[in-house]
Amino acid sequence: MLEWNDTYVNILLCYSDKMVHINCDETLMNYLALPGNGAVELAKYIKESYKREKGVELAITVDSLAIEILAHAYLDQFADTIEKLNNKISKKKKNEVVRVMEKIKDRTEIIDCGERSVDNNRFVWDLLKPLAPVIYLMLGKHA
Repeated sequence: MLEWNDTYVNILLCYSDKMVHINCDETLMNYLALPGNGAVELAKYIKESYKREKGVELAITVDSLAIEILAHAYLDQFADTIEKLNNKISKKKKNEVVRVMEKIKDRTEIIDCGERSVDNNRFVWDLLKPLAPVIYLMLGKHA
């Protein structure tokens, strides 16, 4: 059972070894709907707070973390974005991303974001990092 030990604008957060857990509820969705790029600001806060609490850096980039938050929060919109960007991703990598996306659909209530050593799908979010500006632009005010 997770022990929620932090909040950011009422978004519940929990830190464990090499991981952060984010409660994906109405509070998170309302926050992401505000103007600006809330996912990036939340990711920055998580990295700072994790370092304060654990005494070490969380080895996840801000963009990788923000993209994962957005992906879990907006799976349908995110899948559409990936399809539109299919010419930027090789067919093999796209198939891997789609397979992981299907697994993620079953686990969206809690967003578990871990470092590569503990999160077998971190490569997906890292793979999408170069497309961050496009993803943020496509999600508009919902990023």
